[in-house]
Amino acid sequence: MDDYGKATSEHLNGIQVDNHSHSHYAVDMRFLRLLVPAICGVALISCSGTDTTSDSTTSKQATITVAASFYPIAEIVSRVGGDNVDLVALTPAGEGAHDVQLTAKSLDQLASAELVFYISDGFQPDIEKAVASLPGSVKAVDLLTSLELLPIVDQLEGTEGETDGEVLASGKDPHVWLDPANMVTMTRSVADAMSQSSPELSATFAANAAAYIAELETLGNDIDTTLANCESRALVTSHRAFAYLANRANLTQVAISGVNPEEEPSAKNLEAIAAFALKNQVSTIFFETLLPADLAKTLADKVGAAADLLDPIEGLSSEDLADGATYISVQQDNLKRIAIGLRCS
Repeated sequence: MDDYGKATSEHLNGIQVDNHSHSHYAVDMRFLRLLVPAICGVALISCSGTDTTSDSTTSKQATITVAASFYPIAEIVSRVGGDNVDLVALTPAGEGAHDVQLTAKSLDQLASAELVFYISDGFQPDIEKAVASLPGSVKAVDLLTSLELLPIVDQLEGTEGETDGEVLASGKDPHVWLDPANMVTMTRSVADAMSQSSPELSATFAANAAAYIAELETLGNDIDTTLANCESRALVTSHRAFAYLANRANLTQVAISGVNPEEEPSAKNLEAIAAFALKNQVSTIFFETLLPADLAKTLADKVGAAADLLDPIEGLSSEDLADGATYISVQQDNLKRIAIGLRCS
C-alpha cells in the first residue's frame, strides 16, 4: 500500500475498504443519487393528488340545495343556479300545482334545503303549511311579495257556475308568471337570495340570471309587438289564468264559467258565450290544455267560433320536459295561437 493508501486507511480509523467494497459503495451512492429525486417526485405527485382531491371536494361542496314549489319557479332556480344547484321540485312533473300533497321524502328534502322559493296566499296550501314548520336553517322566500297582484276578472255575464281558475286567499289572481315581466322580477329575487346564501357563487348566479332575463325580455317584447294590432281585443278563455298576459297586451280576458274537463256547459252558458262572441267579433275561444278535444269542438260549433288551446304553464309533463319544452317555448306557442285567434297583424 502506498503512502496515500496508508493515510486513507488510518483516517478511516481501521475500517477496511478494499477495492471490491469501494466499488459497491460507489454503486450504492449512484443509486441513492437516482433514488432520492424519484422519492421526492413521488411525494410531490402524492401531494398534488391530495390537492386535486381537495379541489374536487370543494367543487362538490360549491353547490346549494334549493326547493321550488312548482314548475315556473323551478325553471327560474334551474336557470339561475345551473350546475351549482341541487334542485328539489316539490310539485312532480305533470301534476297540478294547487292540490299537491308533499310526500315524506319531499318533506325531508325540503327540511334539508338551504332555500325554498314559493308563492303564498293559499296558492299551494300543503307547501305553505310545510314552509311554516321549517327549521331556522332553511330560508323561505315568498316570491309574491315583490309583485303587484291583479284582482280576479269577473266571469262572462250571463254564464253560471264556477270558472276554471284559482283565487288567492286575498281575492287576487295567482297566475303572475304568465307575464314575462313578473318572471324577470322573480328571477332577480331568486338570484339575490341565492347569492346571499352562497356569496362565493354570486358572480355565477348573476351571470346566469342576466342571460335568462334577456330571454324573458325578448319574449315580453314579442308579446307586445305581436298583439299590438288585433281585430279583436277580447281573450275568451275557459281557464281564468291569462289576466297578467292580457293586462300587459291591453287585451280583455273574459273567463267562461262552467267550462271544465269534468262537466259540459249548460245551454244557458252556451247561449251567453255565443252572444258575446258575436258582439265582440270573437272568432276563437281558448280552452286549457286539459279540456278534451271533442268538448272543445262541440263548444266551438255551437257558438260559431273556432276553438284552440292555451297552456297556463302551471306544470309541464315529463314527456314535454324530455322533449325540451320550457316556460319560454310554451309561451311562444301560446302567443302564436292567440295571434291567430285574435287575427293580429
